[in-house]
Amino acid sequence: MSRNAFRLCPVGGYDIPALERWLENMAEKGFQFSMTAGPFTVFTRTPPARLRFHLEPARHKSFDEDQELSGLYQKAGWQYLDTFRKNYYVFATRDEQAQAHTDPDVLDYAIRRFLRQKAVGGIGLVLVNFLMLNFFYSSRLGDLSYLRYFWAELLAGNLIPFLLTALGLVLVDLAYLQGLFTLWRLHRRLKRGLPLSPSPGSRLGGVLTALSILPLTLVAVEIVFVFFTHGYFPYDLAGSNFVTMAEIEGPDFRPTGDTMYNMDYISHSDTPLTPASWYYQQWETNSVFGSGGSLTDIPHLEITITRYLLPAAAQRRAWEWKSWGGHDNYQAIKPAYGLEEIWCYQRQHDPDFYYLILRRGGTVLRVEYEGSKDLTQFLPRFAEMLNSL
Repeated sequence: MSRNAFRLCPVGGYDIPALERWLENMAEKGFQFSMTAGPFTVFTRTPPARLRFHLEPARHKSFDEDQELSGLYQKAGWQYLDTFRKNYYVFATRDEQAQAHTDPDVLDYAIRRFLRQKAVGGIGLVLVNFLMLNFFYSSRLGDLSYLRYFWAELLAGNLIPFLLTALGLVLVDLAYLQGLFTLWRLHRRLKRGLPLSPSPGSRLGGVLTALSILPLTLVAVEIVFVFFTHGYFPYDLAGSNFVTMAEIEGPDFRPTGDTMYNMDYISHSDTPLTPASWYYQQWETNSVFGSGGSLTDIPHLEITITRYLLPAAAQRRAWEWKSWGGHDNYQAIKPAYGLEEIWCYQRQHDPDFYYLILRRGGTVLRVEYEGSKDLTQFLPRFAEMLNSL
């Protein structure tokens, strides 16, 4: 069995009396405070002991011991252990008579100084909120109608990271505000000549902090992953098994020399919190390029694929894609080749223009095609392409 044990703090981080009682209870159970590591408190397994704890608010956030302060407390019968989240110096004693603060005014001064320090620290928390939310924010996330009708498209973007960030930050902000309120109440008790304990706080701050750990941990993993990889993993068209215009139109197809419209690679994105997606396009050479003419009149092929965790999201994405051209304009084709949905749209005034939407499980594909062939004849190839992803 490991000598160390890790615990989440069950009380608010600014509720000094509650923190002291929790450390005392843990010592009675055989866990003596050792240090803090992020949101966790580290204990050393020891024989159960009746200890009294005192947390002295630090003048400045630091992991380093204040030698002068430790010396004063040592003379009063206290032993320095470590810092608690860089906010407090932790002292313990077995002496029931040892005193930490004999002057209530001195204690009140320490509490007020700590309250002001943490209130000013809220500026940093506001900055963290701004930076993290803007890392994932896009204008579409602020459009309620888009959230309502095109949520599957937003899932393919940053909707989940943004919501997890917002949730985690709201919990942290509430814990912070509750902590400031607890410190203010401690100050009021001292001003009225009341003892600091029992604590005026509650377990709310600890619960809020604990609940914020999971969403913010997931967001941190996402940020680190995107920072180092950009979440972008393109690969060569050769050997990709993607359907190409040359395959559909035949050897006479002449692709444009513009590499923006004639990709020789598959664009592929994937991160821990967003669905994997693929994109590929190929256009025929044409004088319309650069002349201001309509690009949709040029023979071309555009393939967009998204793979969701849940088939229901892919089904919704198919519905959203159909809404672009009007649901009534799409014709349902009987599922085949392992596909669960097949939808085809062909313009009446331009029968060479197709939209094709295919779904298999949580993977949904949309094809835009302008060409001389019947695109539905290539359904087996598109199904094979999906299976190879």
